[in-house]
Amino acid sequence: MKNLEFSRRDILVGCTACAASSQAIGFPPGKLALCRFSLTDGWSNYAPSQYITHKAKANDKSGVPQVVERIKSELSFQNNIDVMIANDENNAMATVAGGKRLLIIDVGFLSKMNGIAGTNWGAIQIIAHEVGHHIAGFSSDNHRAELNADYWSGQALQRLGSSEAVSTKAIMAVGTEEDTESHPNKYRRSDMILAGWKDAKNNKIDYTKCDYCS
Repeated sequence: MKNLEFSRRDILVGCTACAASSQAIGFPPGKLALCRFSLTDGWSNYAPSQYITHKAKANDKSGVPQVVERIKSELSFQNNIDVMIANDENNAMATVAGGKRLLIIDVGFLSKMNGIAGTNWGAIQIIAHEVGHHIAGFSSDNHRAELNADYWSGQALQRLGSSEAVSTKAIMAVGTEEDTESHPNKYRRSDMILAGWKDAKNNKIDYTKCDYCS
């Protein structure tokens, strides 16, 4: 199968052309809805070209759609998220284009994340964070958007069975020491993941961690 190129221009055109539908599904007007983590470039809201091999079906061998559906089920999130599988990109990202919620995932990257974090929950935390964006919406405040998504990832991890100790291993392994323009530092993010994890354990949800809740 020929790889499909998904470029920054495609994202921008998709968001612009379908602005009304994008706002209708919970995204602030005029904002490019995007969160990305790359092993080479770190955390950012910049999207380079993505080479997608296929749109994942429910039973995709990657296992990513199955994890996404488990997360959605645990968090009672009913809206559709299209999962796109990429190769040799070393990153994962969440975005909205053409009025559709998208996750773009390099499966090899997830395996590397597990190795870096020292736990198989590393990959799940990355996926849960990106799903968290689609639950909470992409706030116009980048740091708030990321912390909101971290909160929901903590909620998901506890409900899926992670321990408190492993829930933050991925972010502590790859997060930054200082705040960046697009993302808070790893200590703030770890605290927010733990807040979500502890709330889930106590059967609570803090809906203030949601600006454009779906």
